[in-house]
Amino acid sequence: MPKIHIEESILINQKAEKIYKFLSDYHNWQQWSPWLLAEPDCHVKVSEKGDLYSWDGSIVGSGEMTITETSKHFDFLTMDLQFLKPWKSFAKVAFYLEKKDDKTLLKWTMESSLPIFLFWMKKSMMAFISEDYRRGLRMLKDLIETGKTNSEITFQGLKKQKAKLYVGIKREVATQEIDTYMSKDFEKLMTLYHNQWKSYQAGPAFTLYHKWDMVGKKVKYTSAVPLTAIPEDLPADFIQGKLPEMAVYSVLHQGPYRHVGNAWSAGMMHMRNKKFKPIKKQAPFEVYWNSPKDTPELELKSEILFPAKD
Repeated sequence: MPKIHIEESILINQKAEKIYKFLSDYHNWQQWSPWLLAEPDCHVKVSEKGDLYSWDGSIVGSGEMTITETSKHFDFLTMDLQFLKPWKSFAKVAFYLEKKDDKTLLKWTMESSLPIFLFWMKKSMMAFISEDYRRGLRMLKDLIETGKTNSEITFQGLKKQKAKLYVGIKREVATQEIDTYMSKDFEKLMTLYHNQWKSYQAGPAFTLYHKWDMVGKKVKYTSAVPLTAIPEDLPADFIQGKLPEMAVYSVLHQGPYRHVGNAWSAGMMHMRNKKFKPIKKQAPFEVYWNSPKDTPELELKSEILFPAKD
């Protein structure tokens, strides 16, 4: 059977003992689960001692976790993870804590395997689970350091999106480079938007995601601003386009942009569970309702829109 190994780490500004005690009690896990965001009303049951955790939902499936080994030195914690739905599988999960002065390097691992009939999904499955782990670790870090995960999701459901003209900058880059390039592109776009295109402005900036290759770690996107008309003097590296009127499935995220992947993941989980029917020929997009330049990061609002059938 195809073997799967997942390993992700994060540095947390807290002593290992406190992090360890938090992780070893499943009563704390619902607060930072990267999966339950997609189904907040999922039925979760935790044993009185906090060492057994089970869940049962229509979107996140069902299963259970059990703490199997603990450490008096607060440096490792192991668990058995049993998935029951959408298919049965078993995994060994572990956390390793390494002291770094008053901070802790936390490593989260998983050893598992896929059913033989899903061998072709191994690379994509590893990529998606790794991203889930990274999302979870970022929320766990915020929760331990600030007392909150700082990521709030609202499912706004289907709504109508009006047609809109736009200009933008289209790129294909490695995923680790997207923040750098997107920041530069929007700086260039917004300078023109505010200084030269005031009479054309038609709403908040957005990003079209034409292709996101999780396995190849590449992304093709367009940073864009909506306009009522296309200016004649567009820079040579700008493109123009038009989004048609269409239905979209909306997921609103509030909080730091580093957590916006939670909204994307939750929306994708809703799509896979047929909460809406996607229009595959239209790229999903991300609308920025305010800006980090004049808005506290906890109040930042990013709306993820998935083109959908009525």
